[in-house]
Amino acid sequence: MFKKYFSIEGSATSVSDVITSSVILFNTFTWFYTIRVVINSNLQDPNNIIFFAIFDFTVIISGIIGALFAKKIKRTYIICFWLVLGVITSLLIAFLNVNLTENMALIAFLFGCSFGFGMPAGLAYFADCTIFENRGRSSGLLFAASNLGGFLLLVLLQENWSAVLVASSIWRTLGLGLLFLLKPKNIEREVEDQPSFQLILHNRTFILFFVPWLLFCLVDNLEKPYGFALAKVFGATEFIAFDEAFEPLLGTLFAFISGFVMDIIGRKKVITYGFISLGVAFAVLSIGPTIQAFWYVTSAIDGIAWGVFYVTFVLVLWGDLSSPNTIRERYFALGSIPFFLAEFLGKVIYPFAQGVPKENIYAAFPLASFFLFLAVLPLMYAPETLPEKKIKDRELKQYIDKAKKTKEKYT
Repeated sequence: MFKKYFSIEGSATSVSDVITSSVILFNTFTWFYTIRVVINSNLQDPNNIIFFAIFDFTVIISGIIGALFAKKIKRTYIICFWLVLGVITSLLIAFLNVNLTENMALIAFLFGCSFGFGMPAGLAYFADCTIFENRGRSSGLLFAASNLGGFLLLVLLQENWSAVLVASSIWRTLGLGLLFLLKPKNIEREVEDQPSFQLILHNRTFILFFVPWLLFCLVDNLEKPYGFALAKVFGATEFIAFDEAFEPLLGTLFAFISGFVMDIIGRKKVITYGFISLGVAFAVLSIGPTIQAFWYVTSAIDGIAWGVFYVTFVLVLWGDLSSPNTIRERYFALGSIPFFLAEFLGKVIYPFAQGVPKENIYAAFPLASFFLFLAVLPLMYAPETLPEKKIKDRELKQYIDKAKKTKEKYT
């Protein structure tokens, strides 16, 4: 039953592959979360963008390099090297003073490589171990578990950063050990198609989903500094605390929920509803930017959208658009670019947003609403990646189950 549930295009995936692919990504996401918090918490200057520039672009470039190597090097070797690099990076950061500027470039570079290089391979392996019918729920569960796991690790270690780094190194080592222990059977695959990056970027469906993802990342990262600047103007420190604490929790919860929903009604509808809801929230905020109740509503909807979009655009869509016999790593490498590019631009604009006059800050919200509604346009022409037959079959099954229950009730 378990093998049938995780079958790939009619062939069964081994249980060891399913567990291994899931645990490797869980291990990676929790490791990334904890290391990121440690470094951010120890930076002397919150406006210092040197670290973020090196890190974000290293992730992008190393991810592309890793995807190129996928053509010539076995996926097992790439993932093993990736995990070992993570262990080494965690230990080095533990012994380096992150407050020294001269160490920041090295830390940023190592952290970027140890996260970005093997990430396309890990995501492609996970996509190989899932099918259309379960990819959404599997991704939502994985994403929610990873967020909670990283958060609980930091809570347990109570901001003892040295302990966090050592624990992260051990945690990464366990991921490597599990790979050897389980010995997955289908981690390697026969590649029949090797699409170039240029060919993928000329793929109409890829672009129709890539553009909305890029717009969301830009809006989310460029708008947030202005939101915090406005909150500081009004002295709304409680709102900042709410945004930093409860928005991630909402994102985690709805990442889990949306994964199940998108396996039922499709990916396109879930994404479209998310963009429309977020666009309406910013439109309302632009009408009443001084009303703090609108801030909380917008923050909550932003958290929900964050969870939905991250699961869909990081874990689900690029797996849907690529097939098991292609080098899926290249789809995931390109799909990650908007997140890290927009993150860097958000860090660049942060210090400027703090000095913008209050009346100019208001202009950021209608602009954000405009671009979010603009992102819906490509989605109108994008096809549903969950096969229509799967949706119809599921709807028919639900109808039959409902009819049986009604019959049993009245007989």
